[in-house]
Amino acid sequence: MRTYGGMTAEQRTSLRRRRIMESGLELFAGRGYARTSIRSVLRHAGLKDRYFTESFSSLDDVMAALVRDIYEEQITRCAEAIGTGRTRHERARDMIDVLVRLPVADPRKGRVKLVESLSAGPLTAYERRRGMEGMTGLVASLLREGPLDPRVDTAAMSVAVVGGVGELLLNWGNGTLHISGEDLVDQALFLFEAVAGHTEAFPVRRNRER
Repeated sequence: MRTYGGMTAEQRTSLRRRRIMESGLELFAGRGYARTSIRSVLRHAGLKDRYFTESFSSLDDVMAALVRDIYEEQITRCAEAIGTGRTRHERARDMIDVLVRLPVADPRKGRVKLVESLSAGPLTAYERRRGMEGMTGLVASLLREGPLDPRVDTAAMSVAVVGGVGELLLNWGNGTLHISGEDLVDQALFLFEAVAGHTEAFPVRRNRER
């Protein structure tokens, strides 16, 4: 296998792909998706124009790859958080804590996932749907642990929880919500517990004989 600079052709292509994605993440989060061009991403990455099409078909494709990676990391960590065998309350808190810590660790990812990805095209929309499905599936698995009210659709309720927590994160990240990260976890957990409480089967009420 031929190498150049100690790297194979496949390794060099993979490295260029990662450089484009890292530049996309930086520019999408900093200036916004709508104000970013393929050329500006390449210039930021220090790559020539011809290297873009070896890995991506469009700017939307770059955003889709970023969103896919962000959700995969998030879902993996959340799945680990709820699989520890503790109480549902404790595991739900751990999962929410993951959701809060990830954008704190890299605010660019939070901005791209929650805001800028909405401006992209169909490839990104597809990855967002897949990511949301993965997250709602985890929440639904927690909701289904107890006896369920037959009137409640846990899939719908899990969408409400994931969407609600996402809005809390968005408003916290942009400075609209003035609370600490720990308080944010508490408030998001209150939301989950409220939904979880209403999905449980109501106790059977028996009329007392007089």
